[in-house]
Amino acid sequence: MSPFPTDMIPNILCRLPVKTLLRFKCVSKPWGSLIDDSHFVKSHLHQSLKTNNNVKLFLDNGAEIDDNAYAVDFDSLNNLVQFPRPFTAEITKYRSRIIGSYNGLLAVYHREEGIALWNPSTRKCHYLPALDEDISMDHDTIPGYNYDNSTILGFGYDNITEDYKVVKMLRSKTQNCFKVTIYSQKSNTWRRIKDCPYDIPINYNDGAYINNAIHWVGDEILSGRNVIFGLHLTTEEYFEVPEGKRSSKDKKCGAYYCEGFSYMNVGVLGGCLCVSRDFSSCPIEDHVNIWVMKEYGVKESWTELLYLSRNQWVTNIFHTRAVGYARDGNKVLLDDGGGQQPAWFNLEDESSHLLCIPGAPQLVSTIIYVESLVSVS
Repeated sequence: MSPFPTDMIPNILCRLPVKTLLRFKCVSKPWGSLIDDSHFVKSHLHQSLKTNNNVKLFLDNGAEIDDNAYAVDFDSLNNLVQFPRPFTAEITKYRSRIIGSYNGLLAVYHREEGIALWNPSTRKCHYLPALDEDISMDHDTIPGYNYDNSTILGFGYDNITEDYKVVKMLRSKTQNCFKVTIYSQKSNTWRRIKDCPYDIPINYNDGAYINNAIHWVGDEILSGRNVIFGLHLTTEEYFEVPEGKRSSKDKKCGAYYCEGFSYMNVGVLGGCLCVSRDFSSCPIEDHVNIWVMKEYGVKESWTELLYLSRNQWVTNIFHTRAVGYARDGNKVLLDDGGGQQPAWFNLEDESSHLLCIPGAPQLVSTIIYVESLVSVS
C-alpha cells in the first residue's frame, strides 16, 4: 500500500470542527504545529464560512445570575454546550454581555471589570488593558445593569490592516460629546480618535459590523435628525448611511399617514445591514418594521422585510433585533436583547413561535458565531 500523501492532510483537517482539531494537536508535533499555524487557521475559517458549517447560536443568559454561557448548532438547535464566562456574575454586581462577534471571536463587556476578547471554541480569553484615567474619569456614567446611553460599544475587524478592533464611546461630563477610543488587538493598546459627531440618546443595541465599519443609530447634534451612521475602522472617519423610503406602499397597519418613526436597532442579517423602525406613534396600532439594505451603501436597495405589531408579536417588539435567517431562508430569529424569550418569525405566513432549547435558559440574548481557531491576542 502506498503511503498516505501528506499534502492532503491540511485539506482534510480544515474540514473538521475545532473540538476535534484541538484533540488532534496531541497526535504528533507536526500536527500540533500545523493546527497552530496562522495559514491553517485562515484556511479552516475560510472553509467554515464557505460551507456555512460550524455555525453556532450563542445563548447569553439575560435574566438570571449565571457564570455559564451556552451554545447550540444554529441549524439544528441541538448539541447544547456549556462553558464558563470570562467574567463572573454576582447578585450585587453587573452582568457582562456580548457586544459583537466576528470570525469566531466574541467581545465581552463588563461594566466594572472591562472588556475581553473571547474564543468560546478554544476557551481562550484575552482581557483588554484599562483606558487612560483622563478619559475614564470624565465618563458620565449612568447606574444600571444593561445598556445605557453614556457607554456606546462596538467590535469589528479592520480587513485592510487585518486587525480586530473594539470601539468605546464615553459620554463626557465636561463636554457635549462622546469621547471615542479604539482598541487594536495587534498593538494591545487603546488610542483616542476624533469625537463622535452624533448623539445617541437611546441605546438598545451595540454596534453592527459590516463592510469594514461599525454602525449605530444616533441623532445629528444640531438638527436632531435621526440617522444610521458608521465609523470606518481603517480611516477612522464617521459617515451617514443613505436612508431608504420613509414609508412603504403597503401599510399593513391601515393608517393613511404613517411615516413618523425613529430608528431603534441596527444589525446585520444574512450579510446585509438591517434596521428596525419604531412606529409607536402610529394612529392605528403600535408596530415595528425591519428593513434590509440588500446592496451596501445603495439607498434604493433598502427593502422592507417584516412587520410586527404590539398585539400580534410574542415578545417586546420595540427592542426587537434580527439575529439570523434559518437555513431555508423562510424564518428569521428575533430577540430583544435578553429580557424576553427569542422567537422565530415565518416570512411566508407571518406566524411566530418561541425559541425553546431544552437545558438552556429561556430568557436570553442570542448572537451567531462560527467556530474557529482564531487567536484572541
